Formats: sequence, structure tokens, C-alpha cells
Amino acid sequence: MKYRKRLIPAALVMALLALAVLFYVRKVDTVRLLYVLSDSGGDLSAYDNFRQTLLANAEVDQAALNGVTKRQLGSYDAVYLDPALAGTDLLKASASKLEAYVREGGHLFLENDFASDFPSAFLGGSAVQDVPAEAAGGLAFTYPQVDAHASGMQEVVQLFAGNFKNHVGMSHLPGFVWGKGLVPTTAQTLVSLNGLSLMTVNQEGKGSVLLASSFLPNRYFLTGFDLQSGMDPKRGFAERIKQDKTNLAPKPSVAYFDRSELPLDAYFQFGFATANYQLRNEFLTYVAKERYGYSVKKVLGPYGRPAMAYQNHFEALPAFRDKEAIQWAELLKQHNMIPSFSLVRAAFDWGQWHEDVTVHLNTGTSAKPHFTGPYVNSYYGSGVRLSGDSGPLLQANYPKYKSLGDPIEMPYRAYPALADLDGDGRVDLITGSADGTLAVYRGLGSRPAAYADQPLPEGLTPPDAFGPAEPLQLAGGGPLAAGAYTAPAVLDANGDGRPDLLLGNERGDLLLALGEGGLRFSAPVPVQAGGQPARVGAYAAPAVGDVDGDGIPDLVVGDADGAVRVYRGLAGRPGAFGAPEEAARIRGRFAAPSVRDLNGDGRPDLAVGGSEGDVQVFVREDGGWAKRDPLGGDNLNQMGTPALVGGHNSVPLWYDINHDGKDDLIVGQLEFGPAVALDNPKFPYKAELNEFLTYAKDHYLELYPHLYFHNYLSDEQEKTEIALHRKAFGALGLPWTETGTNQHTWRINNPNRLQTLVNENNAGIWFNFGFRPSHAPSEPQYGPDYMWGLPFQLSDPSVKRPMLIYTPAPNLWENETGSSKDIFEAYIAQDMPIDYFDHIEYHFPAAVSLSDEEKNARRLKYENAMRYVTYTDSIRTQYDYNFMTEIQMAQSFLTTLNSRVTVSHSWGSYLLDRLKDKLGKGVHLNVMLTPAGSVPSQAGGYAGTLGVAIEPGKPFAQAPLAVSSDFHTAQHGTLYAGLAGPTKLGVSFGEAGRHVVRSNVPTEIQKDGETWTIRLNADGMQQIKLYSPTPLVIEGPDLQIEENQEQHTYTVTHFGAAVSLTVRSP
Repeated sequence: MKYRKRLIPAALVMALLALAVLFYVRKVDTVRLLYVLSDSGGDLSAYDNFRQTLLANAEVDQAALNGVTKRQLGSYDAVYLDPALAGTDLLKASASKLEAYVREGGHLFLENDFASDFPSAFLGGSAVQDVPAEAAGGLAFTYPQVDAHASGMQEVVQLFAGNFKNHVGMSHLPGFVWGKGLVPTTAQTLVSLNGLSLMTVNQEGKGSVLLASSFLPNRYFLTGFDLQSGMDPKRGFAERIKQDKTNLAPKPSVAYFDRSELPLDAYFQFGFATANYQLRNEFLTYVAKERYGYSVKKVLGPYGRPAMAYQNHFEALPAFRDKEAIQWAELLKQHNMIPSFSLVRAAFDWGQWHEDVTVHLNTGTSAKPHFTGPYVNSYYGSGVRLSGDSGPLLQANYPKYKSLGDPIEMPYRAYPALADLDGDGRVDLITGSADGTLAVYRGLGSRPAAYADQPLPEGLTPPDAFGPAEPLQLAGGGPLAAGAYTAPAVLDANGDGRPDLLLGNERGDLLLALGEGGLRFSAPVPVQAGGQPARVGAYAAPAVGDVDGDGIPDLVVGDADGAVRVYRGLAGRPGAFGAPEEAARIRGRFAAPSVRDLNGDGRPDLAVGGSEGDVQVFVREDGGWAKRDPLGGDNLNQMGTPALVGGHNSVPLWYDINHDGKDDLIVGQLEFGPAVALDNPKFPYKAELNEFLTYAKDHYLELYPHLYFHNYLSDEQEKTEIALHRKAFGALGLPWTETGTNQHTWRINNPNRLQTLVNENNAGIWFNFGFRPSHAPSEPQYGPDYMWGLPFQLSDPSVKRPMLIYTPAPNLWENETGSSKDIFEAYIAQDMPIDYFDHIEYHFPAAVSLSDEEKNARRLKYENAMRYVTYTDSIRTQYDYNFMTEIQMAQSFLTTLNSRVTVSHSWGSYLLDRLKDKLGKGVHLNVMLTPAGSVPSQAGGYAGTLGVAIEPGKPFAQAPLAVSSDFHTAQHGTLYAGLAGPTKLGVSFGEAGRHVVRSNVPTEIQKDGETWTIRLNADGMQQIKLYSPTPLVIEGPDLQIEENQEQHTYTVTHFGAAVSLTVRSP
């Protein structure tokens, strides 16, 4: 007995120690998912979705099916099968193992391809049937009321299908294979079509099996986070390509400019990629609620509230002149917003085309010429613009606004000819213009400084420079003129050794003006051909050359219809010609010929320009002329061909203009822009540019590059362009260390889908929030492929630092036919961030006088901007979005995607809570949420701003959840919390005290009783919203404070450097 009495205290001590251990040892709540592959691997797009899941406490592994034991399966809460397993013998042999896994409590996700691989009864139905494509194409789905835990998955499908039906439609997916549906028995239907279930969850034993539709997850497009996976060719994309080829009808004059004419190939589709990701996130959320009764999801924004920003591309020359960036920033200040500017390397005037003359320097020989094509500063053109001391030689502007891909109807072009008119031994450039001007630019010889802003490949000598334009004169006084669209060619018609001019014009006339010395000429008279005045239908474009090799100059003339005619020179009759013979006909209009041996056979050939802008080749053969490929260069043009194209209405001319012994190809044309580099000393609005840069610095606006590539730049060309952009930033005093970008004209490389992004990443760029994926047929914001978007990290081993990918939200529009607000409502319902894009050029009052049409266009742009500013402001206010810069947004995203949360409680508290639950004392929860993971350095101070959404499942549906964090709010039954450190989560019926609803910047709070000192730790715009059940006094420098007495909130905004606030009771 006495030994027993001695043992009692010892046992009690042991029990107390055991109990203490229970309250010390942590139980960690995780949701473990196994992604199951076939022996040969599979498509890892879904696996990448899970690796970047927003479920904060998820753990994801992958393994081959044949190597996974039943016991190993049982250690996972969820299993997702790779589609490559569908229909395989391996799956057939393992099906029973997977069915047992579900019955014992596991949750199995089956994509639609697996519908026939398992018994219908296991799926919860009586039969599996083909989904009728005609009925499904209308997207007239129904959504029965479902179990609360599965409602998130249903909501994703319902929101996306509704938006897709309203704004895109199944015509965007021709040939789509709808796959199978289930005739349900025990299964819970999430999505239904005419009684056939397209998406179901079936409770089987202790677990569940989910059968998805082929609509979501969708494998018609590329949707993987590597931009290259996620597509199943069997889903029907081949029909899309077939229809695209059928619908391709070449448009006149845009063969090298209309990107819609590029052949379609598989492409990454942001909308479906986002919907797939969201559905898979919600599957894990479902599993978490089934397992633990609640879920913890990361939010894409600081401290648990979604991020919102504006993406503003700044690129137009008049916008620099008019200081529109400053006007925009000041306007946004009035709405407590801040812009995010990406800055182009070279600015241009939208929709403007100018006549100019370029040269392609010959890198081959005169016998076999060879060309580079576009140079680094060719921008939207090709070759080098002939220049003088004041810059490129520009002539008439095209009179209509035309975007880069728009057809050009009229033959505006600089029409070049060369002759030494002033007798100084240097050739002068003679040009005709659509406005009827005939001008000469006197040759200045070699002046490399004139081409300093047009760097050439190593080893190439710049062309000659030229003086300012001077009008050609009539010998009797007055300007030499031949009518509109004057086209000159040089010859010695009367053998006096002085240059004479053949002149074509709009009417089709061919006129001869004899040289009288210097810049003076006789009055033009008609050229005789076959005994009568030579004339073509319209837009006569003459050249002179010995076409037949008889030593007598012949006249070669192009016309408006693209025909080229030869008028043979007559022996002993200088300036007289025979009747015309058609020699060639180009693709396009407005043929402009030149004569030269192009294949080294000793016979003259024809190089002919025209409306398409290329130089088409016709070689002399016995019996006529044979068409060959256009003249090409080493570098590809924007349509992926080597053709030398710098604009429209090309006019070729041959001359050794850099005196290296090789004839060069000179081309008169109509060129888009042309662009002027911001670091060019001749930038026309240098003072205004510097004022903007100073403003940005003073107002903490971090500028980042707006990079310009086209789809077919080589790897080396892209690297060079990035280096030039970086050099320009250095010259402007702008830092470029770790930064982001978006693409000017949206384009990245087509042949190599990752080339552009990898090159950018290697240059210190870690996010790109605006680009058109390789081969994508539409552009961000307006295109159907960008209806939904969420940020993700590019998944590819060649990326050496983080690379965040994102796309702007769709365009906001509203009219009598409908609105796009339903898309934004879907974003809000899912806590999706919003990055709204707009060019802010041509919105504000100009520094010069404008036409009424231009004023009206600006007014409409301004009104549109105010619509989305007002609307996004209302979203921020009502739903507590965090408005911030795009760089801050990216930093917050980086934190979210690279963090996880350890959800834990002691075994003691866990067991005690379960005991209380059993005793009928309500529901109990006492867990700790601890931020974990490795956040990259690019996140900066935002590394400490992780926030989560805590969704109660059925056990906690009536129990108010609360956190110990100072950052929290609740909306629609979800608790949002910022995890600045370890945070307690539990059930609490107490009233909320003072707390932060949202803050857009990293925030520190120090408390001294009822007085809080809040440090807002980022420059630019700081905005914090506080809740307090009692009145507050908020103090600090230059604060804007908005009090909402009804909601007991205070929204505090400050512009400038990081700032401290003092918050106290009165």
C-alpha cells in the first residue's frame, strides 16, 4: 500500500509532464496533394498550378503511379491524375487502388478524360454519356445548390462561363471537344446541362471523387505557367487553325504590317489559364474544409486585401510636349491614386507617317549585293534614314491618321534621284513628293555625326549626309513643278553633260525638264514615245536604264495598278522612246522600278518598289522576266520574312552612298513615325522630358522600361535592344537594377516562346505585366484571350531570378447593349487583383493649337479615363482594394506566391477543443498562423505583408472567427487578415477593437497604451484605412483624412516620402 501511495505522486507528475508535452508539441495542419504521373511523365501545367497554389498550407508532391503504394497514397489528402494516364493499362491496373484511397478518406480529382476509366457508380452516376456539342455551345449551364464546401469550385465555373458567354462565346473555340458528362445518381451536381452533369462531386466512403468538365479545366489552349504546356491537341485547336487559314484574306498594302495576317499557332490563353488555376485552387480549398473545417488562402495584395494599380505606357511625342504624364499624375492625386509609368526608348507620334529616304548598306559586293535589314534604330522601319545636320530628311506627312497595321491608300512617298547639280563633285539628293514639291538636298559628303543616333553594325561606314531642302527652279524663275505626286528620274536627254529630269505625276504624265545648270531647269514638256506623249494610267513612276543592253538608255515606268512598262530608247534620238511594252506586274499598287543586274549574269534586271513597301525582283530571262523573292536581309521583318521593308510605297535606287566601292540600295518611301530616342540630343522636347523626369523623382514615381520588340527579332537583337534601353535610362539618370517591364506593341518572340522573357530576366527584369503571348491573335485588355488574369511565376529552368507574369484587366465599357462590369464583379468575388491599363497620351490640353476633331478626340479619351478612374475608385472604397504602384503590386505578388503559412496548434489545445466540441459547448478553434517560405529579395519591404483569407467551412459557419493581428476585416463571411508575424486564429464573440482594415504599403505599428504610432514604410502614395469603435485623433504631416462615421472608419492618405502617423483617442 505504501508503495502504491508513493507511486501516485510519481504518476501524477508523469501525467502532468505528459500533459505539458501535449501543450508543447505542435500539430501542424497541412493539405497534402500528390500529382500522379505516368511512367513517361506528363503535362505539368496542373502541377505548376498546385506548386503556386494560393492555399496557404498546401504541400504538393509528384510521383509516378506505378511507384506509389496504397500506404503512400493514404498519406495524402488529395490526388490529381495527370491526363496522360487516361485510358492506359497502367491506370486500369491501378484503378482499384485509387478507388480504395477515396473510400478511406482521400479526395480524387479527375479531369474529363478519365470519365470512362472508372465505374459510373464510383463517380456517382448510372452512365457516362457524350456531351452534345450543339447544346453545350450555348453555355446554358445550370448550377444547382451545392454543399458549402464545394461551392467555391462551382462559383469559379459559373463566373467564368457567364463572363465567357457574355463577352467571348464558343465561336472562339471552333471544334472544341466537349467530352463526357455523367447521368447522376449519388453524385452532387455542380454544373449541369439539360439533365446531364458536367461537373460532379461524389461522396464515396469517407472521401470523394470529383469529375470535371472539359470546359474547365480547359486544355484547348496552352495554359501552363511555362507558357508552353496545358494543351491537348485532341480538344480541337486544329479546327481553329484551319478556320484561321480559311479566313486569311490578304489586305492591300499591309502584307508586312498587319499582324493579324500572321499564321496562327498554339498560344497561351490568359483567360482559361486563370480559370484553370482558380478551379484547382478551389479544389484544394474544398479539401481543406473537408479535412479541417476551414481554409486559409493567400491574397494577392498586402495584408489580406487585393492589389489595384494602373499601368500607363508613355511613348507619344506630343505627350512629352504637352506634359501629359504630369497632368495625369496630378489628376490621380485628386482621387488619391498614383500612376505607374513605363517609358519607351524612342518616342513617336501616333498614327503619323512621313515621306523619307532610307539606305540599306551593301555588305556583299556590287555584283552580289547583301543587306542586313533592320538596324538597331530602325524602329518600325528598316535601314538607315538619310540625314543631315538637323536629323532625318523628312518630307510630306500622310494626311490621315493611320496606325502601323492600317492600309495606306495614297502613294505618299519620297521619290529619290541622285545627280551632282551644283558641280561640287558630290552627288545631291533630288526628291519628289506627294505634295508636288521637287527639292534638292545638297551632298555634304561624309559626316558620321549626322548618323550618331543611328548606330550601324561594326565595320559599316555611314552614308553621306545632306543639307537642307532647297526647291528646284525654272530657268525663267519660279519653282520647277510637274503636279502632285512628282516622281523624278535623272538622265542626260540632250547629251550636253548636264543632268536632266524625267518627271512622272499623279495624272500619269511623263515630262522632261532639261538641266540649265545648277538648280535650274527648263519648263517640263511631254516625253515622246512611239510618236505621241508618253503616259500611263496614273501615278507615273519613271526610272532610266539600259534594259536591253544595246547601250541606249531606256525608260522604265511603273503605274498605279502595279504594272511596269519599258519604253526602249531610240538610237540617235536622245530623249525619245518607242512604244511601251509591259515587262512586269508587282503584288500591290504604285509600282516604282529601278534597273540593275541583280543575279550577276550580266543582264539588267528589275527591282521594283510598290505599295507593300518591299522591293520585288524580276530577273531577265530569255523571252521575258521571271519573278523572284523580294530583296532581303539577314534580320527578319516584323512578319517573319527577310524582305527589306521600311514602310509603304517603296522606290528603289542604286548608288554607292558610303563610298566603300559597293552599290547600296536607297529606298524612298512613306515611313511610320519615325521615332526619336529619348537620349538623342536632338530629341525635340528635351526640356519637357527633363521636367517630367524631375517630377517623377520628386514624387517618388519609379519609371521602368517599355520595351519594343517585334515577333521575329533574333536573340542577339533583343539583347542589343535591352542594352540600348538600359543605356538610355542611364543617360536620363534613371536607375535600372531590379525592375519590371511591359511590351510596346505588346509583342514578344514567336519562334522561341520564352526568348524575350528570358532575355529580359537576364537583364534584371523580374516582372512583365503586359505582353501578347507568342502567336496570340489578340492584344491585352481588348482581346478575348485576356478576359481573366492572375499573376504567376514563369516556370522554366532557364529563368535565373523570379519572373512574374500578369496581364491587364479587360477594358471597362458600358453602353445600351451591355457592359463589362460583370467581369470586374467576377474579379471582386474572387479577390482577384486589378491592373488597369491605359495610354494617357492625347488626353489632356495641348501646348499647341489643335483642330476641332483633335480636341474632340482628346475630350473622349479624357471622359473614358474618368469613367474607369471613378469605377475603380468605387471598387477600392466598397471592397477595400489596396491602390498602389505596379511595382509595389508586383512586390506584393512575389510575397504571396513565395510564402506559405504554417497552421498549427498544440496537441493539448487541439484535444481540449475537440473535447469541448463533444461536450456540446459550441465549436472551438485555437490555431497559430505563422508566415513561412523564402521570399525573394525583389519583394523588398513587402516581404512582410502577407495576407490571407480565412473561409469557415460547415463546422464554423455560425462561429465568428477572429485573429490576433492588427490587420483584419471581414466581407461576406470571409475573414481577411494580415500576417505581419505569428497570428492566433480562433472563435471569438467579442466586439472588434481598433484595427487596420487595409494598408497599401509595408506598415509598422508601435503601441503605447491607446496611442499607436504607425509607420508607413514606402515612398510615393501611402494609404491606410483604420476601424475604431470610438473616435480617433490622427496626426501627421500633410495627411488627407476621410472619416466614415457610420462605418467607424478613417481612410488616411499621404503623398511623398515614407511617413509616420500618431493615432490616439481624443
